[in-house]
Amino acid sequence: MLTSPPTTFGDLLRHHRQAAGLTQQELAERAGLSVHGIQKLERGATRPYRDTAQRLIVALQLEANDRSRFHAAVAPMRRHGATTPLNTSGEIRHNLPSPTTSLVGREGAIHEITRRLGETRLLTLTGVGGCGKTRLALEVARTLVERYSNGVWLVELGPLWIRRSSRSASP
Repeated sequence: MLTSPPTTFGDLLRHHRQAAGLTQQELAERAGLSVHGIQKLERGATRPYRDTAQRLIVALQLEANDRSRFHAAVAPMRRHGATTPLNTSGEIRHNLPSPTTSLVGREGAIHEITRRLGETRLLTLTGVGGCGKTRLALEVARTLVERYSNGVWLVELGPLWIRRSSRSASP
C-alpha cells in the first residue's frame, strides 16, 4: 500500500514517533514535554515552538535529512483567509491562534481588562475552570496587537506545570 508523505507538522511528528516505535507517553518523557502537548501537536491543535521542535528532534534521534524536513514543517501554516499582523520591519507581531467562535457578551470585561493593562505590566485572570479566562485573554490580546511595537505573544505555561507537578510527585 502506497501512502502519501506527511504534509503537516502533526502528521510528520506522528510518522516519526510511530517509526521509532514510541508511544505518545514515551516521546513526551524523552522530550521533557507533556503527553497532552504531544497529543495537541499531532492533532494540529497547536504549532510547535522552535525549542519544542528541537526537543522532539533529539528525542526522536532524527537524521540530518529528517531534521531539515522537521524544521521546515515548524514554519507556521497560514489558514485560509487568516492574516498575521506584521510590524514595519516585516516581522510577525503575534502567535495568537485564530478564534473558532465569536465572543459574545464580554465587551465590559474586555474593556476593563484593557484599561487595567494600561496601568500594569502583569494582570492575572482568575475563575473556575471552563469559565472562559483563556478565551477572554486571547480576545484582549488580539485587540492589543497594534498597541505594542513588539506585538503580543501567547505563552502556554500549562505543560510546564504538568511537568513540574509530575516530577514533584515522584519518590
